[in-house]
Amino acid sequence: MIEMFNKEELAAYLNVPLKTIRYLLYQKRLPKVKIGKEYQFIKDDIDRWILSQREQPKYKKVRKW
Repeated sequence: MIEMFNKEELAAYLNVPLKTIRYLLYQKRLPKVKIGKEYQFIKDDIDRWILSQREQPKYKKVRKW
């Protein structure tokens, strides 16, 4: 069975305010599915999206003398 979230559940899952979810929707940055008039979010898609948003560590150049 596919686990899905609505906006409020997604905000709780990500531990962010609902306003942040609305903003990310406005920017079209969240993976989503529209069912009827409401957006639903598939948990596996959200988990992959989170991993894709990770910043890579920045390494300092080390001078060799």
